[in-house]
Amino acid sequence: MIAFALVTGSLWKPPEQKTSKAGKPFVTATIRAKDGEALQWWRVTVFSESAQAEIMRLAEGDSLAVQGSFRAELYTPDGGEPKVSLSIIADRVLALRQPPKERKAQKEREAPYRGGAAAFDDAIPFGAP
Repeated sequence: MIAFALVTGSLWKPPEQKTSKAGKPFVTATIRAKDGEALQWWRVTVFSESAQAEIMRLAEGDSLAVQGSFRAELYTPDGGEPKVSLSIIADRVLALRQPPKERKAQKEREAPYRGGAAAFDDAIPFGAP
């Protein structure tokens, strides 16, 4: 059975770009998702080029959502209680907030538009040939 999930959370550490034995690039990351008072940890693997580009521009602590097929496996650490390992192969990645550098650049690009009509001082001749 193939199951799909949408997981939202924040990056635990910066994503890592890797190369498979076949020479194909992929990205791995860990997402920390809150489940009420508890935390869930998701291992994320990304093969899609567009999703890789999106996740690689994010940094530790940035919020994101990933969508794809997931797997839950039960394992028992040495001398411990059984635990669940959650992993997702993400086809889609969405940054829920722009990284700081991009927010600053966007604010600078939008600066002339924030002041309304007074911000524009272009001399545009209307009606005159």
